[in-house]
Amino acid sequence: MTIDDALTDDRPAAVPSGPAAPHRRRFGAFHEGRRPSRASLLANGALLAVAALLVAFVAYRTRLEVTNIDGISYMSIAKQYAEWHWADAVNGYWSPMVSWLMAPLIAIGVGQTTAFAVVNTLSSVAVLAMGAWLLLRTTGNGWTAGWSIAATTPLMMANVSLQTPDTLVLVWCLGFLWALLAADRAWHGSIRRIVLTGVLLGAVCALGYCTKAFLVPVFLVVVPVWAVVRWFQDRPGARERRSVLLPVVALVAVVLVSAPWVVALSVKFGGVEVGSSLTVNVSGKFSDSSGKDADEYRIPTPPNARAVSPNEDRTPSIYDAGLLTAERTVPAESVAGSATESSRSQTTTLVGKVRYYVEQRLEALPFYFLRIGSFAPFALAIGVVFVGAVVAGVVHYRRFVFASIVGIFSGVYLLGYAGIATVDTQGGNARYYLPLFTGSVLIAAALLPTIWRAARRGRRVRKVAAVVACAVLVVAAYSQNVNGVGAPFSVMTTKPSGIPAGQVLGGVVTPDEPLPDLLVANHTLPAGSRILGTNTRDTVLVAFRTGTQMYGENGQQYDYEDPAFVDLLKRSGVQYFLNYSNALIPKDRDYSAIGTLEESFTVDQTCQDIKSAPVQPCLVDVVKVSGS
Repeated sequence: MTIDDALTDDRPAAVPSGPAAPHRRRFGAFHEGRRPSRASLLANGALLAVAALLVAFVAYRTRLEVTNIDGISYMSIAKQYAEWHWADAVNGYWSPMVSWLMAPLIAIGVGQTTAFAVVNTLSSVAVLAMGAWLLLRTTGNGWTAGWSIAATTPLMMANVSLQTPDTLVLVWCLGFLWALLAADRAWHGSIRRIVLTGVLLGAVCALGYCTKAFLVPVFLVVVPVWAVVRWFQDRPGARERRSVLLPVVALVAVVLVSAPWVVALSVKFGGVEVGSSLTVNVSGKFSDSSGKDADEYRIPTPPNARAVSPNEDRTPSIYDAGLLTAERTVPAESVAGSATESSRSQTTTLVGKVRYYVEQRLEALPFYFLRIGSFAPFALAIGVVFVGAVVAGVVHYRRFVFASIVGIFSGVYLLGYAGIATVDTQGGNARYYLPLFTGSVLIAAALLPTIWRAARRGRRVRKVAAVVACAVLVVAAYSQNVNGVGAPFSVMTTKPSGIPAGQVLGGVVTPDEPLPDLLVANHTLPAGSRILGTNTRDTVLVAFRTGTQMYGENGQQYDYEDPAFVDLLKRSGVQYFLNYSNALIPKDRDYSAIGTLEESFTVDQTCQDIKSAPVQPCLVDVVKVSGS
């Protein structure tokens, strides 16, 4: 029997006989034995094809854009793999899966941004197909599958242009749910079946480890929680010790399947290394200090000769080894949100760190809801109703296996990000929470046949209410994710990524990058040059577009009038210094201590070195560093 058979097999699993035997039902028991009709399958196939074309067209239109600086690191690493510089490409900070998938495309001549668009398109279509397939398998109802495709398509259209692994994360989440469904079915199976399913579950978890670091704590919590819940669903007399073997085998499989990547990391870093992303990102959650000393300048260097920026590997052993520092002689301007000495002293003890952590989580709570509501205003409502139904006993695990597993996963996922997102980042990026969209849609769709049956037994108003609720959710998803208009249940107006709001059809979107365009047109920065800018976020894009290497990090307030910075700049080997300043504030600028002014450009773009900085007239001076 295959794993796929385990999800659809109508034969009852062998269970202990007698009064203690549990009441066993297959997934979606209220549709046991029902198979979707051929017409239903064809209709869903046609709907999926239309959705795939829409997503692919949006990806095609936006394929030239660079949407975030994280994507530059993923693309640079993929290029290193494609050019067979694997020793440089092995990276402890950025998860490798999306770069692995892009590398073959880049190797055959596909542009880096286009390669990312292809991977995201295939991932988005996989999300739509897998969600519909799971619902067909677990409910036997073609309408629920079609509804999930219609509701999820706008989300994929809005995010297919993001150069991050978040669409791959959605694919993994659905694969993980499928593996858990197979594990549930194998719970009372033979030893062979339990072992095979455990291997499957562990292999899927290992793929999650390679897709995004955050998924590691997710599956390490979800699998044991699910196993405990599943154990207590059986009556005491029906519980079998061999069932516990399944999560144990899954754990062993995770270790074995992940071993090659762990070995590659360990060889590169000279010790046991499983990845640094979680360590780097979580370390600051218990302290209000980011680790940057306001009394010194910091110039980190790229991790290798082919890297675009130091962001390409934040693993401390590499990042710190290439870090150059110097004490300031000119005080830095105060930055909003920076830690004060008194607040630092409160976080030096364990109790202080824990208190600070809890306070920050409570302060950030409203931002979590805003982030989720920006693309799924219905997700929290569905979650609250589902939890209430579970507590009231209306939804029981053994009758609603699929919905219950999705609920466990979604709950752990939400709590995981709520535990690390901060007030300073206003809850983090909305894309972090995308699995809560698909999770809420799957829960609602899994319960939909039962809700509809209950509505049919009541008055006509129930039927109308059920149909309207389904339609409103689809309208909300499209309105908010494609049109950028505050959808029902929300008072927010959002900005969809990639395409102009509501303009699905049209020509290829030309990236609005005035500074890189001017630098390329004027041949200001020779390829391979080492550059540093006072706006490091924009300088990363400049480096990517001009084929140069960026030095430095954000939040440093590099001051060209400070002799300490000038000396550090020259010691770093940087060849060009880019000074960003407000063009509306005239000021005499003397760069003689650094070198010679090569070019000056006034462009409308972000000028400040802060996240979500406004677009404004910005004067960018390009200075060639003397002696470089």
